[in-house]
Amino acid sequence: MKYFLIFLTFLVIDCQDAEDKVTQEVEKKALEELADEIRAIADESVCSAEYSCDFIGFGSKPCGGHWSYLVYSNSIDVVEFIARVKAYNILEEEYNKKWDVFSDCMAVMPPSATTCENGKCKPVYN
Repeated sequence: MKYFLIFLTFLVIDCQDAEDKVTQEVEKKALEELADEIRAIADESVCSAEYSCDFIGFGSKPCGGHWSYLVYSNSIDVVEFIARVKAYNILEEEYNKKWDVFSDCMAVMPPSATTCENGKCKPVYN
């Protein structure tokens, strides 16, 4: 439920007086820290005969779509993980709109599948 606290923090920040608003750099750093936490959770997951792999779109490009795809296994709390990723995606989309962020509009394709190599999930691109 940590992502709810981060989400509430962004709401509180939005509601403060103009002189108390955080700068774009501070908001970007908060997003980067949250992204690092999410990537660490995905990296901690392991795969085996017991744990299967999957992937999820991660981030929100200003033109639409995701920046990348994270691979993970069901060895982690998948419900919590997916909720964190979705919350992050929404927060980044709001950040992009608030600060008029732009990027390339190149579509990032999802993996066609995932595979398990040496106990770690890997994306497969065809």
